Amino acid sequence: MNLHQIDLNLLTIFDALYRHRSVSAAADEICLSQSAFSHGLSRLRNRLSDDLFVRINNVMQPTSLGHQLASEIGPALGQIHNGLNANRVFEPSTSDIELTFAATDYTQFSLLPKLMAHIRQAAPKIQLTVLPSENKLPQEKLINNEIDFVLGFSHEVETSSTIKSQTWLTDSYCTIARKNHPQLRKGLSLDTFMGLSHIRISPWGEKQGVVDQQLRIKGLKRHVALQLPSVLASPYVVATSDLILTLPRLVASHLAHSLDIEIYKPPLAIPNYQLNLYWHKLNASKTSHRWLSQVLEQL
Repeated sequence: MNLHQIDLNLLTIFDALYRHRSVSAAADEICLSQSAFSHGLSRLRNRLSDDLFVRINNVMQPTSLGHQLASEIGPALGQIHNGLNANRVFEPSTSDIELTFAATDYTQFSLLPKLMAHIRQAAPKIQLTVLPSENKLPQEKLINNEIDFVLGFSHEVETSSTIKSQTWLTDSYCTIARKNHPQLRKGLSLDTFMGLSHIRISPWGEKQGVVDQQLRIKGLKRHVALQLPSVLASPYVVATSDLILTLPRLVASHLAHSLDIEIYKPPLAIPNYQLNLYWHKLNASKTSHRWLSQVLEQL
């Protein structure tokens, strides 16, 4: 099918519905009434001879052709959007653009207080929207312009031919336990470390973290009594139990002022971690993206 045989406006209807899986939400995004949206969807279905979406439990689920089209249409619309806005003047002091991030609770904690303090002074009208990070590097959402940036946590920069990155913090780990822990009166040796039960922080449900990997090198395996997705919630469990937790030192140092916890040096070598900013190369020329990268360098 040639492009002149189809109304390209129908592709924006398709893209919005694929992302939202809701006619009302998709119609709101592109400023159409639900009736006009449904009429446009019907036209596209007739043109392509496929339902494209089927309502299941009140959710518009894509057909096989729908998934196939989305993999091509989403990136194409993203490139068109970038082309139309490439020369848009960006002035931080007056701009009212929205920048959307995907981030875990810890990456939010590490960056947003400093970043927002700067933005309130330098770019008071800019809006930041932070969405939960569903996986380490959601490339599809970066390509489709659903998000502008990912705040990533890793022990090395995630490499990709289509993703640019910037490391903005490097930190070490420590181990924490409640104060007056009966088994830590003589400190934290490796034997004591292995004899205690642990909390494992796993933002995306991984069954192994960096501590487990380092122990495996030594032929050891710890007992994990509790696995949590949240870095910030975990120390509060430690403070009221005999569990121990190995976590970023930045969090432990901050919470030690308000929680009854002790901080120990881990009895095994654990590589430092990095906090990285990721964005798609399609957006690398945007002045707003270059500005944010420069702000992180300053901070």
